[in-house]
Amino acid sequence: MPGPFAANPKRVVLLIAAVAVVTGAGGWLVGTRVQSPADAAASHQPPPASLVTVPVERRTLKSTVVAQGTVAYGTPTPLQLTGTVGGVEGTQLITKAPVAGSTIKQGDVALEVSGRPVFVLTGVVPMYRKLGLEAKGDDVKQLQKALRGLGYSSPTSGTFDAATAAAVKRLYTKAGYDVQLEGDDPAKVVVPSGEILFLPKLPLRIDTVTALAGAAATGQIGMVTDSTVVVRATLPTADAQLLHAGLPAVLQLPNGTQTPGKLDALGKEAAVQAQQAPSPSGSAKPDSPDDSGPAATPLRFTATDPQALAAFSDQAVKVTVEVGTTGGDVLTVPVSAVVTNADGRARVRVEQPGGTRDVFVKLGLTAMGAVHVTPEGGELNAGDRVVVGTS
Repeated sequence: MPGPFAANPKRVVLLIAAVAVVTGAGGWLVGTRVQSPADAAASHQPPPASLVTVPVERRTLKSTVVAQGTVAYGTPTPLQLTGTVGGVEGTQLITKAPVAGSTIKQGDVALEVSGRPVFVLTGVVPMYRKLGLEAKGDDVKQLQKALRGLGYSSPTSGTFDAATAAAVKRLYTKAGYDVQLEGDDPAKVVVPSGEILFLPKLPLRIDTVTALAGAAATGQIGMVTDSTVVVRATLPTADAQLLHAGLPAVLQLPNGTQTPGKLDALGKEAAVQAQQAPSPSGSAKPDSPDDSGPAATPLRFTATDPQALAAFSDQAVKVTVEVGTTGGDVLTVPVSAVVTNADGRARVRVEQPGGTRDVFVKLGLTAMGAVHVTPEGGELNAGDRVVVGTS
């Protein structure tokens, strides 16, 4: 029996042609999908690196140092009791304690011990003995100078005489106390060693009180400070080396306001330690080393308006110190744009059509991630684009 295509040769030819077309298309498609190893490697190569550039800017640079400080009153000094009052030996009690926050001035009664007054007077020699008629020495002369400063007629000879005794009696009477007498003779006035407290300077502010009424009247009973309000802070010594006394500062107060000030002192001059009580020889003991350690430097700031700080005693303050400024707009580039040659010369790469060109620069103040540059031997203008990297 003849096949299905035997009777129609034309249909056979068309079928053969169709198969050829399909086979050719399939081969072409497979050919486009197959890559040689070399072609595959080439197709995975990264694209050529492109330069990352930023524009040169003209602006003002300011370099600052920031510290955290605390508002405090200056020159802390211990309020130290010595000797006895009223000539009575044995345990004595505080009957009227000092008031924290109050101010004591020349001739004031700072506190009462066993009902007797403890006066404060200016002096550096401690009251280490009872003073009476014919007593001589620097401590007597110091007492006489203080009495004269209060307006009482007193010599300054260094010898406790009748005129000195009369001035002492006036001091006690004005304060409402009886003067202490030696024996029954009303002329033999004496000053017990515990009834006068000499301090290097007055007036002073009673900062803290550590011994209240009823406590034994011995040793330190509190701390006094002068009336100067300051901000005390510390900085790592590496940062503090950028500073010097007199630099302007901005003090950010706890209520969010800002007030201008300056760096008043740093290092030993700003160390936070109390003045020591004077020794019997009349000279103050040396200050102890600062406890902040060798890696930290103490700082002391003052406000242009000290009253702006008075309401924030013992509270934290943020201090910003300006350590350098360009004083106006200058050419600046990012620090990352500067390249240093082997000979130590600094340069920047400036983008231009078809590539880059090097411009040597002199470096100035660095701040806020940018550096002041001055072109040397090349042209550099605001708006030029300098290379900071590649991508």
